Amino acid sequence: MLTDDQINTWQQQGAFVMQLPEIIVGTSIDWLNLNLNLEHIDAEHLDFGSPDRKFEFPTSIESLDDLVLNEQLIEAVQQLLQTDDIRLLQADLWSKLGVGSKDHDAQANTDQRMHMDYGNNTLLHPDWFSPDAVAAVIYYDDSDETSGGTAFVPRQGEDDPAYQPPFIHMPGQAGKPFFNDRHTAEKWFEKNDPDAYKLRQSLYEREQVVQFKPGTVLFYRHDIWHRGTPVTPGKLRRVHNLAWRRADARAWSNWNEGWARQSYYGNVEAIIGRSTPLQRSLLDFPLPGDPYWTKQKIDNAAARYECYGFNAEPYRKGLIKTESV
Repeated sequence: MLTDDQINTWQQQGAFVMQLPEIIVGTSIDWLNLNLNLEHIDAEHLDFGSPDRKFEFPTSIESLDDLVLNEQLIEAVQQLLQTDDIRLLQADLWSKLGVGSKDHDAQANTDQRMHMDYGNNTLLHPDWFSPDAVAAVIYYDDSDETSGGTAFVPRQGEDDPAYQPPFIHMPGQAGKPFFNDRHTAEKWFEKNDPDAYKLRQSLYEREQVVQFKPGTVLFYRHDIWHRGTPVTPGKLRRVHNLAWRRADARAWSNWNEGWARQSYYGNVEAIIGRSTPLQRSLLDFPLPGDPYWTKQKIDNAAARYECYGFNAEPYRKGLIKTESV
């Protein structure tokens, strides 16, 4: 799915933008245009994420859940992380409402401070030369109408002063108080940490803002400087925030609640039933041929999920191949 140039840009600079095919995003856009517009939102909800976690995967909305498990997206992340064995960390669809400049406080999400995402996703510090995770924002609107594109700062080589570890020159890191609002955060740094303030001002000067149409995606790293920018007052910008990690990555935390938590009602089971082995593997459901599987375990999985369309045959064939080896 990805070109060598896109992969290299992500590895070296930290982010790239592309347009997703309609086959990936089309049904989700159709659903959103009917069910998530200005008539359907809570105007009081101005924070990051969907209210009450309503649109976190699994949502029980087939078009949204199937997009999260789309095989082309999985293959793109496999290319970026240089491994076939990856796991889903985050999937949340949410809307950001444009408000006037006086309608926010120190923790407002309206005009974000410059930051990296690793701080509340992993307990460890990232290694630029060995990335463990991929993040993405899929946009469902037109920036010419809504504004609100993500601003990011491409890394300019190994000597880039903005990318010298440790990455602690941001709110909430290394004992610094957390402020989400850009102006509040920079006032604090100007007063309390002039060197970090100078560095951070250079980030705002260098930032590039994503221009998007429905289906545009920003693939980025958890250790790239970026921030959310204001949406035009009265307009609505809808996005999907997604993230994945290498299966062997340490200390990364799932943003969503556990995938099985909403079982018992048929929606999660239906996702397992209609998904491919590759799609299931994103949720840590072992692939065919994995040492986890035995005949009994395959029979047990089939007993649980066959009524939802689950086909156990690939797992049985994988077991036969493993045994023959």
